[in-house]
Amino acid sequence: MNYGFRLHFYDKTVFVSQSTLEAKCDGNKKTYATTVEGCNVLWQFVEENEYTAIKLSIKSDSPLNLKRIDSLVFNIGTPGKTDKLASFTNASVRSQIRFPWELGVDREYFGDCFAHFADFESKGTAIAFLSPFSNPIGAGAKALSDGTIEFFAKTEYTEAKSKELELETETLLLFTSATINEIYTVYRSLLPQSTFDMPKLVGWNTWDYYLTRVTPEDIEENVNALKNMSFADKLDYIVIDDGWQKQWGDWRENEKFACGIKHVADVIKNAGFIPGIWMAPLFIQKDSSVLVDHPDWFCRNEDGSLAEEYGRFCLDPTVPEARKFILDNFRYQYDAGYRLFKIDYLSKLISVKKFYDPTKTAYPILRELMADIKAIGDDVIILGCSLPVQCGADIAPAMRIGVDIHNHFTHVHWIAESLAWTWMYNNKVTRIDPDFLVVRGEETADEELIWEGNGRNSFLPPIANKMTDGELFQSRWRHGDQFTAIEAETWANLVAVCGGNIFLSDKMSVLNEKGIKIIENAFKIEGNFGYPRFLKEDTRNASVWENEKGILVVNWENIPRTMTVDCDFEVTSSIKEFAYKDGKLTVTLLPHESFFGFKK
Repeated sequence: MNYGFRLHFYDKTVFVSQSTLEAKCDGNKKTYATTVEGCNVLWQFVEENEYTAIKLSIKSDSPLNLKRIDSLVFNIGTPGKTDKLASFTNASVRSQIRFPWELGVDREYFGDCFAHFADFESKGTAIAFLSPFSNPIGAGAKALSDGTIEFFAKTEYTEAKSKELELETETLLLFTSATINEIYTVYRSLLPQSTFDMPKLVGWNTWDYYLTRVTPEDIEENVNALKNMSFADKLDYIVIDDGWQKQWGDWRENEKFACGIKHVADVIKNAGFIPGIWMAPLFIQKDSSVLVDHPDWFCRNEDGSLAEEYGRFCLDPTVPEARKFILDNFRYQYDAGYRLFKIDYLSKLISVKKFYDPTKTAYPILRELMADIKAIGDDVIILGCSLPVQCGADIAPAMRIGVDIHNHFTHVHWIAESLAWTWMYNNKVTRIDPDFLVVRGEETADEELIWEGNGRNSFLPPIANKMTDGELFQSRWRHGDQFTAIEAETWANLVAVCGGNIFLSDKMSVLNEKGIKIIENAFKIEGNFGYPRFLKEDTRNASVWENEKGILVVNWENIPRTMTVDCDFEVTSSIKEFAYKDGKLTVTLLPHESFFGFKK
């Protein structure tokens, strides 16, 4: 296969083919040295048993003016129509399995890892960046007009870094013959190990049921209900989510919370739980006095305009006064009694190209900001909601890994795609957070459900695969009917088995006996660490998950299936019928149903 690299200057793009270069070999290291546009380039390949590590460095006597480097570019040819193209990251839109025909011509699709397999039991080709990162990256692919697929690995730079005299790409891993499960195993072995504890955070959160409508009375009602439930001893935290504050940027109590958030924290503590609270500390609403009084506190685009997302503007944590403002807001919550900080909307910084401190890039900025928040108190716990797991180890004991759950099975599909990539980080770099364990539906709750969906499509429309990220997001958001009891159980089982945090988020008093039983069973099968296994016939999601207690089998299809899977331990019990013989587990599952079998 002919490899190459590509340099993206501000005024031109230059491709260099490996076939035009001569390598210098030293043991398992191969280095190519060349000159491009007056710049000295070193392109290094280090061959290990399972993969090759690739980095590119470039130097010049004058500013490089490089906005992006593709440290590896190659063409995989024309894939078959049923081949799998796997893109994995914790970005909520991009982590999914695609078929080659779903790629728009010349549009880039990327994540932390991009891979090609004929099926999920075959060996394939993959490129994956090894975190932690300093600069934004993308392991990706694009369809060319001739029907072939090009793989590329990009490292991008801020405006200030692009003008430096020397740049280096992030470390890329190239797998030329490995199964998806082998790639996962190797990647996990190379990730950094956190030195601090990563406890599983377990509790209840206001968001999924109440959204911004939450009141202190709602919280007290649920606290009282939870105290008397069979799994009360499993719960540590009660978290107030969005809806308590005056506005984004004014992190003080609104009129609904006129009793004071300290009073609410006292109610939570008196019931035996630990108070937690949600904030989006970087974002400021357009009508906030902070924006009017301090326009110099905010992140800027390359053209000098304010960096914006969802109609809100993003604070620049490298501005000293803005950083003090952010930390003062957390001190206010800490003094009121809150110890778990759920910190949201942080990933916007990854796309910012211009910071007040030109020596900083997004990942180090986030690492330093989390350290400052943690230093507010020895007992502070951070749940980084949208804090990229790619920041690395010793950042936060828990990080969200995907899109919001809602009680629609399309969201279960969606989050399972993210879990399939980020499980490697769990209980090593951080404790992953799959989002809330919610079970309410027409069969599991004794109240008429509020319809909050966008339509009743059961699956992602094929045309959506060629949409923009924003259109793709909306095409999946809250589609399909609300949970059946079977679907609620499958989601609860997946949350329990994956080994991440467990936060309930239903109105507890409206759940019926069936809904409560699903939660009770989930706590019986929860483990500390879970991992997926893809089957040959899988299309977009892994059908098998294992943890230290047993095995979970999921039927993702709309039709009943009898599934036989390899199982290297004897299954002794389950609440559903099964057969186990000679290392094979056989179960018959209804559409969207799951089975959990306990190890002997």
